[in-house]
Amino acid sequence: MCGRFVNLNKVSTIKKIFEIISPLKENNLSYNITPSQFIQIITNNKKMDLEYAKWGYTFLNKESNLEKNIINSRLETIRDKILFKESFYKRKCIIPANGYFEWPVINNDKIPHFVHVPEADPIYFAGIWKYLNFKNNSKKIFSIITKSANKYIEKIHHRMPVLLSIEEAKDYLYDDTSSYLKNNFVSKIEEYLEYYAISKFVNSPLNNSKKCIDPVDL
Repeated sequence: MCGRFVNLNKVSTIKKIFEIISPLKENNLSYNITPSQFIQIITNNKKMDLEYAKWGYTFLNKESNLEKNIINSRLETIRDKILFKESFYKRKCIIPANGYFEWPVINNDKIPHFVHVPEADPIYFAGIWKYLNFKNNSKKIFSIITKSANKYIEKIHHRMPVLLSIEEAKDYLYDDTSSYLKNNFVSKIEEYLEYYAISKFVNSPLNNSKKCIDPVDL
């Protein structure tokens, strides 16, 4: 899955890569992005745009009468689930990142790991979005699409986000038929993935500095 991630991509760079004309100028850099935060995503709602959205699809559980926040959507079932289906066909997005975190159990202890490509270069998560409230369309929410982990990542978790290169991200956003992301989709950048152990400093959402991704010895 993907429950925390890093974004160190400057707005000016993102806008240049994707040829985006957007009023957003403020960088949204973070070493420790957590669910429910409003962060920058790239949408293609008639035109490519960079805008803020809240991480997580919120809905009311009728049985418990409690609000739930779903941060990930499974690629294998996204075309069938009522909560995600319409968004997948009509409202795609990508989420700029430089890596994400997983907590594999090692010697009966959850040890955080940082997953990335060399030099923590930019990667993009495939996602979907919708309006928080259709009666007030000013705020958006999004979910990160996940899939079964490849053989390398499954050593630390059985799921992983759907990763995209720049060209794959553009293809996904411009896919009008919603056929680009097949269940067996494998990104070109997956072969470059690496991971290493980091300190439990990252466990606290309040901690947000380079120390979140500094390697430690096990």
